[in-house]
Amino acid sequence: MTDTDALLSGIKVLEIATFVFGPGCGAILSDFGANVIKVESPGLGDPLRHSHKSPPFMKLDFAYPWQQDNRNKRSLALDLKTDEGREVLLKLVREADVLITNFPPHVLERLKIRYEDLFPENDQLIYGQITGYGEKGDDANTPGFDGNAYWARTGLMDAVRTRFGEPAMPAPAMGDHPSAMTMYAGIMTGLFKRERTGQGSKISTSLMANGLWAAASGLSGILAGTKPYRRLDPASPGSALVNYYGTADERWLSLIVIQDEKLWPGFLKAVERPDLNDDPRFANVAGRFKHAKELGAILSDIFKTRNCDEWRERLRDNKITFSVVATFEDVIDDAQALDNDMFIDVEGHNFGRGQAVNSPFWVSGSDKVSAHLGSELGADGPAILKELGYSESQIAAFTEQGVIESQG
Repeated sequence: MTDTDALLSGIKVLEIATFVFGPGCGAILSDFGANVIKVESPGLGDPLRHSHKSPPFMKLDFAYPWQQDNRNKRSLALDLKTDEGREVLLKLVREADVLITNFPPHVLERLKIRYEDLFPENDQLIYGQITGYGEKGDDANTPGFDGNAYWARTGLMDAVRTRFGEPAMPAPAMGDHPSAMTMYAGIMTGLFKRERTGQGSKISTSLMANGLWAAASGLSGILAGTKPYRRLDPASPGSALVNYYGTADERWLSLIVIQDEKLWPGFLKAVERPDLNDDPRFANVAGRFKHAKELGAILSDIFKTRNCDEWRERLRDNKITFSVVATFEDVIDDAQALDNDMFIDVEGHNFGRGQAVNSPFWVSGSDKVSAHLGSELGADGPAILKELGYSESQIAAFTEQGVIESQG
C-alpha cells in the first residue's frame, strides 16, 4: 500500500500542540495517512523534543518520547506573533481539514487563533481544542499535565493506592495517551458530521474530563450515594481471588477471578490444594468472601513456593484469569504484543530495536502507513511555504527575519 491509498490520505492536519495529548492524537491521524504539519515555536520547538534528557523520562541520546508521538509529521517553525507568521498560518488554515491545539484559552485569544477567529477563514475546519481542566471556571487557563489533571485531580491517584500506601506518581503520559484517543474520536466524529452537513465544528476535551471518564465506574457509585469503597489491602482483601501475590523469584501475579464458583475447582488444581475445598471456611463463595483474610494468607504462602513462570503455566493450563505484573522490559518481548503488531518499525530509527508503540486499533482493509521519524525542528518549513505559493525570495526573507526557522 502507498501513502496515497491510506484511509486518511488527503486529510490535512495542523498541529499547534506540545507534549503528548495533542501530538498523540496527531500521531494516530498520521498512522492512517493524514498529512500532519506540526507548527512549532522557533528556538526550542515542542519542549517534548528535549524531555529525554531529564527526569521523569529515562535518559537516552535519542528523543524517543518526542518521536513516539511525532512520527510521520512535518515540522514548520513559525513565529505566530509576527504579522507574516500569522498570514502563513491563515493560508494553512484555509487549506486544512483539522487543527489540533492545546494552548490555554488566554493564549489562543492573544494569538487570535481561537475557533471563532479561524472559522471565518474556513467554515469546514474541524478545530480540536485541548485543555487541562476545561474551558470554563477558575482553572481554565491552569497548565495541566496528566499527573495533575488526569490522575490527581480526578481521584484516580487516590483510588489505585493500597490501603496503607502513599499515592504513587504514574509513569509519564499514562493519562495523555488515552486522552489522545478521545480527541481522535472527536475529530473523526467532526469529520463525519462535516460529511453530512458540509460544516466544520469545534471539538473540545480535557485531561480532567478524560480522567473522570476513566474513573467513572467508581464515581458513578459515589454519584448514586454509595459510601467510598475500601482501598485494597493485600493482607486483608475483600476477595482473596482478586488480589496480587509475590512469587519465589520476587515477581508478582495479579489474580482477578470474578467467576468464583466456576473457576474455584480449577484454581485448587493449579495450586495443588484440593484440601481447601474441604475447609468449611472456603466451601462456598460466601465463606470465601467472609474469610478472605485467612484464605489470602494461605495463598500468599502458596505462591511463594514457585517461580513466576511456573505459576504462569499452571494458572493458564487451568484457565484462571490472571496476569503477571510485567515490567517494561518484559512487555517488549511479550509474544502477544509481537503477534498482534503492537510495536512498529520506524524508518530512520537506529536506536535499540528501532521501534515505537503502535496506535491501539486497526481498520480491516485499511492498512496504516509505514512509520518514519518526525522531522527536525522547522526542517519542512521552506517546502511547506512553497506549497502555499511563496517564492524562493519570500521564503529566504522570512528565514532572515526569523518568521520561520529551520534546524534541519
